[in-house]
Amino acid sequence: MKRLLIFSLFFLVFQGKAQEVITNETSGNFEVRCYPNPTSDLLIVQTSVAIKTIQLIDLNGQVVKAHPLPNNCFSLADLPNGWFFVYIESEDGRVVKKNVFKQ
Repeated sequence: MKRLLIFSLFFLVFQGKAQEVITNETSGNFEVRCYPNPTSDLLIVQTSVAIKTIQLIDLNGQVVKAHPLPNNCFSLADLPNGWFFVYIESEDGRVVKKNVFKQ
């Protein structure tokens, strides 16, 4: 319960103060970019390798999107504001997780 309270306070304090950040992560030779972050509609995912799956997951662990539009874009317009996790799996089985904020 303490973790949930601290987590809630974190979002209360920082809500609405996010600035656009392009997130880069390299896992071996697997580079991932998710932008814009935060976003209000489209989320673009770019990688340096072939992608097997991309999943967008809410804070309850529910998969809310699993099939990106062409060019690895997701429309988030129909989703509520808040944090989401993006899980990107490469063809060779490597997985990278990114955090994205929808405002």
